[in-house]
Amino acid sequence: MKVTRILYSLVITILFSSFLFGQEASKIQINNVPSLPAEVSGEVSLGYAGMMGGIHKDIVIVGGGANFPSGLPWKGGAKKWHQSIYILENNTWRLSSEKLPMPLGYGASVSTEDGVLIIGGDNKELVSDKVFLLAYNSDKKDIDIIDYPNLPEPLAYTTAVLVDDYVYVAGGMNKEASTNSFYRLDVSKKGSWEKLKDFPGAPRAVHAMAVQETSNSKNIFLIGGRNQVKGQKSQALTSYLSYDLQKKNWIEEGDLMIDGKARVLMGATAESSGSMGILVYGGSDEILFDQLESLALKINAEENDSIAQSLIAKRDNILNNHPGFSKEVIAYNSITKKWFVYDTLAIKIPVTTLGIKEADDILLVSGEVSPGIRTPKVYSLKVFEATHAFGALNYGVLVLYLLISLLIGVYFARKQKSTDDYFIGGGRIPWWASGLSVFGTLLSAITFMAIPAKAFITDWSFFLLNIAAIAITPVIAFIFIPFFNKLHISTAYEYLERRFNYLARAIGSISFILFQLGRIGIVLLLPSLAISIVTGISVETCILLMGLLCVLYTTFGGIEAVIWTDVLQVVVLMGGSIVAIVWVLLHTEMPFNDMITYVSDQEKFNIVNFDLNFTDSTFWVVFIGGLASAMVTQGTDQTIVQRYLTSSSIKDSQKTLYTNAIMTLPATIIFFGIGSLLFIYYSEMPEHLSPAISNNDSLFPWYIVKELPVGVSGLLIAGIFSAAMSSISSSLNSVSTAFCNDLYKRYNPTIGDVKLLKVARIATVIVGVIGVILALWMANSNIKSLWDQFYRFLGLFTGGLGGMFLLGMLTKRANATGTLIGLVLSGILLWYISVYTPINFLMYSLIGVASCFGFGYLFSLIFKNKEQ
Repeated sequence: MKVTRILYSLVITILFSSFLFGQEASKIQINNVPSLPAEVSGEVSLGYAGMMGGIHKDIVIVGGGANFPSGLPWKGGAKKWHQSIYILENNTWRLSSEKLPMPLGYGASVSTEDGVLIIGGDNKELVSDKVFLLAYNSDKKDIDIIDYPNLPEPLAYTTAVLVDDYVYVAGGMNKEASTNSFYRLDVSKKGSWEKLKDFPGAPRAVHAMAVQETSNSKNIFLIGGRNQVKGQKSQALTSYLSYDLQKKNWIEEGDLMIDGKARVLMGATAESSGSMGILVYGGSDEILFDQLESLALKINAEENDSIAQSLIAKRDNILNNHPGFSKEVIAYNSITKKWFVYDTLAIKIPVTTLGIKEADDILLVSGEVSPGIRTPKVYSLKVFEATHAFGALNYGVLVLYLLISLLIGVYFARKQKSTDDYFIGGGRIPWWASGLSVFGTLLSAITFMAIPAKAFITDWSFFLLNIAAIAITPVIAFIFIPFFNKLHISTAYEYLERRFNYLARAIGSISFILFQLGRIGIVLLLPSLAISIVTGISVETCILLMGLLCVLYTTFGGIEAVIWTDVLQVVVLMGGSIVAIVWVLLHTEMPFNDMITYVSDQEKFNIVNFDLNFTDSTFWVVFIGGLASAMVTQGTDQTIVQRYLTSSSIKDSQKTLYTNAIMTLPATIIFFGIGSLLFIYYSEMPEHLSPAISNNDSLFPWYIVKELPVGVSGLLIAGIFSAAMSSISSSLNSVSTAFCNDLYKRYNPTIGDVKLLKVARIATVIVGVIGVILALWMANSNIKSLWDQFYRFLGLFTGGLGGMFLLGMLTKRANATGTLIGLVLSGILLWYISVYTPINFLMYSLIGVASCFGFGYLFSLIFKNKEQ
């Protein structure tokens, strides 16, 4: 009880402090960086348009650009291009002793591991095709300039991005006009530039460029700009394009539409944001630009001096009273394909500024704040979504759930008198509770969060994965369960010793333990990401809190505490999910029939793809691979097998399995449906989905926190807690069971039952600590979708185990030698496939089962012996 009081105080302190101090803040945080100094000491710094630069070795390097040092251009000031290089180190600018090879501005630049690549540009005399690298030399504290292969044609006002080892350059102006050019350079080989297929539509320059993930690929986006021909009026562009890096084809996405109106953005700066967003900073529209350009053409063509002077006066009035360019930050979601105004800044966002990505920030260096007027200012902008006020009622729901979980553990702690109580509940657990526990364990936070995200990002193709889990039920019920119950075994892997030898049992058990350690880490991290969004508590703190709770009630309450908390979890999770669906339906304007049509038109309802392709989520991959995964999980995974063993008869064990199967179908429809409904909701209201979301699995928690009413959101966040904690507790208890029965007792055969119970509890604590450490490590790793990683681990770690069990149950000739050789060869094959082939990870379990079975049977025939 003392432990309970301490933990109760800890929970209250953390949650109350978050409630007290959580507050709303602006979406984009603006930090001033020292302004660029003048090239000559003592002079006033004017700033530059069209600078080029980036980051190398954490040092900001910028150079070049153009300005009007002798006066405003409409008052006779001449434009001057520069070749000085600035270095930002320790938040202080200094001039490099090196200079660009020539005065230069308006080129593309991109940061690479080797340095900052400067591509093209122009000056008063020429448009450049030169490419060179600015590399920071740590020894001399200065810049090295290294020549690179020239562009196939001279280009200025172009843009570039780095994707993997390739620099892509698109568009820009040559000496006469804008282009549709598209090139790439492999910077790892430093070969020549490769000409790719020109982008479709109008040529463009002064456009923005960014890279972002889409539903099925990673795409390069070209946004806005203008089509300009020397001596003619420009065409401002409202369209945007994307280039599918996987299929290597261009897609004309249409116009950049916000509130029903097409937008023009020229000279803007773009960056990818989060896992599905693009942010575009500022830019010029066509209204004043069009007037000024038209006046300039008329002035040049006008022969009547008085008319020309009248036109000049009109032009100068516009320039002298120019309000500056857009202060808006425009956002794009690459999944819903919707644009919206994300924020309006208090500063003037320059055009033709240099945007440099620095960790999670973007530096805007100098630029043009109105026609002909530069600024030396430098800004650091950071997307900073506010912590949502969670509310006392929501915190109360969370705390209540945590306390109930603890009390369940404390209650059942009094009944844990033996390992029989601790591992299989002493025969006291009804089959229906075990069945709900199986469902809850397989459901987990991974389903709660990642399945809606999958349906939102892609489609319903993974729906068949859960259908496969239902379809495999008869195999488990009539092949696996009778074996386990008739043998009266304590773990699934005990069967492997009886059929083969102890080495087979040990390998099976150790593989299971290793997989569960990874699973604990993943299932701990997912809800921690969600809770961090909710409360502002760090992900690390959430992991520690949840891990501590699970370890405590599992250590003291055993399998009974695990199963009854699972039952509570299923009630909370499914009830909360239904509430979420109802809430989305009530708060979308689209009628239900139109919803079905819209989602279908967007190809979000795709379930079956019969292409004979084993690299994508086709029917063959999802369903057939899913059958193998489900067989391995439900037939050999100790967390599930242990539920069968809590029943006293084969019939009750089968009822446990059928309960899970019956619950799986509606749950699958609910969670995929949530993903589709969220797609509709955020298509209608794109501004409600932050482009800062960096992990797709946070999508549903984001909706819960931002959109649901107080109390309901608390219930669903409690559901996330409960889903994760039930899966973690199942893993903790099962790993403890496997360790004690498969490994510890083997080398300590005379150990008493009471002492073994103590060992089981110590093992539970140790496994929990290791799982927490793994979760903390993954929290700082770049893992895009933890759901994918979970099934990848499942196939690699446990695929061969299914083959071992099938060899024992379905064949008489399989022996220990052949089976173990098959397991080793299966592991080698899986490793090779995962590293050197694009085969989908969902096939790993099938390949593991089939290869282990095939190799094992073959080598059993070769190495015949008298083993049964």
